[in-house]
Amino acid sequence: MAEVKWIKLSTQMFEDEKIKLIEQMPEADTILIIWVKLLAQAGKTNASGYIYLSKNIPYTDEMLATIFNRPLPIVRMALQTFQQFGMIEIDEHNFISISNWEKHQNVEGMDRVRQLNA
Repeated sequence: MAEVKWIKLSTQMFEDEKIKLIEQMPEADTILIIWVKLLAQAGKTNASGYIYLSKNIPYTDEMLATIFNRPLPIVRMALQTFQQFGMIEIDEHNFISISNWEKHQNVEGMDRVRQLNA
């Protein structure tokens, strides 16, 4: 996939109910940084919101903790929170995808990039 250099962040991101709930949790700032890092990673992967090392290798919690330079227990808590809030989905093969990816990326533009690089 072609490398993507940007994602969309809404100026009203912090008005979202889920973000407000996360802000009241322990380690809120770290959890929100993990959220932004997940969005950026999905942009780099450029696979319709999926995040993985390769098409056959999903990221583990340990891998994400290393890549994001964050403590493993907090990464696990963040992933669990995001999944409970419907912000991410984790399939039966442990591949993570960002729910409503089109909110965070210009999906049509990314499709054009994929076609040009095919």
